[in-house]
Amino acid sequence: MKTESEGHKSSPKKISLEPRAWVNLGYSIANSKEGTFFLKNAIPGETVLATLLKKSGSLTWGVGSEILTKSSERIISDCSVFPKCGGCSYRHISYEKELEVKKFLLKETLERSFSKNHIQIPEIEILSGDPTGYRNTAQIPLGFSGSKRVAGFYEEFSHSIVPLPEDGCKNLPKEMNLAVSEFLKKEKSGSTRSSKAKTLSFRLDEKNIVSYRNESVVFRETIRTSNPKDIIWEIPPNGFSQINRFLIPRWLEKIYELVPEDSDSILELYCGSGLISVALHDKTKNWIGYELSKDSVKQAKKNLAKNGLSPRDFRALDLEAEPIPEEDLNSSFWIANPPRAGLSKKVVQAFRNQEPKAFLYSSCNHTTLARDLADLCRDSYLITKIILVDFFPRTKHFEVIVKIEKR
Repeated sequence: MKTESEGHKSSPKKISLEPRAWVNLGYSIANSKEGTFFLKNAIPGETVLATLLKKSGSLTWGVGSEILTKSSERIISDCSVFPKCGGCSYRHISYEKELEVKKFLLKETLERSFSKNHIQIPEIEILSGDPTGYRNTAQIPLGFSGSKRVAGFYEEFSHSIVPLPEDGCKNLPKEMNLAVSEFLKKEKSGSTRSSKAKTLSFRLDEKNIVSYRNESVVFRETIRTSNPKDIIWEIPPNGFSQINRFLIPRWLEKIYELVPEDSDSILELYCGSGLISVALHDKTKNWIGYELSKDSVKQAKKNLAKNGLSPRDFRALDLEAEPIPEEDLNSSFWIANPPRAGLSKKVVQAFRNQEPKAFLYSSCNHTTLARDLADLCRDSYLITKIILVDFFPRTKHFEVIVKIEKR
């Protein structure tokens, strides 16, 4: 077993444990006289022989390496490298059960954060799609197993790469799995020079695989709202993209549904390359968007032009360090789509000072979402809608959309 600073240097310790509940980050929790254990590949109610991988104080992380008493909810994994590979967390249960677990974890996290403020949580809606081959973007580590070149994902709590299975990663589209295989074959045959890169950074551009660190990518989708529309947007080299190719249009449709028609102006924070503003262009005549990356801001303006839409006001701003201009805080509706760290202190302060009439928060980290909403809502707001969007099937992650309105 390793401490926080060590690698796998010796044979890891094993212990028999009985997990009692699901907890965040894809684990179940077990307690014994030796401490508290967070376990991968272990279902509450089972008895497992756990291999312990990491220890910090009285907390230990491990993986169920042998199932001594099996839950009726356990299924045979469809991936030969689960649970060794650190990419997935839920391949030992059905996808329906995984969604149930994620909904439970979201509700529990919100309730725990809101308990002091007595904020009511509405029924949580779930938006999900095909859990196989959904990723349009992936960073795939490269390394060696002995002298053999390998591509795969990191082992849990390790810098060791678990090579992709022979039939490829279940989360990647077939085109991306084939591109990885072709890359390794070309290196092995000598038909291409050995790459010094430590990662394959791939993005699916319709049917083509491109290196998104170096190339822009164009996406096209049909957004089925009251007035269905075909939209197109380009992501600049190394730019951010929502990764679930099956759920992007449905995510945009849900946001469209939740944003009111009568908005005088919309303020969008963390606007990226302008995807939301393209899909919601007819919601308002005035749209102000802020994003750290100047390249993304330029691309947002180009994406409106690509769709034949009138310009919007996009500006580069460091929302971690710079205040939002006072004149833009009067927007009648706000949209925030921050990174995993959540809203910056500057943005939280802007919300508190201005108290917009309503806002939408789209989050890829429900723990920072719960923290921010507990801070923002207090007695002034009601949470009127919560949607769990499962952008990351079979993994510990998911997206959440929350609509908040003044009481």
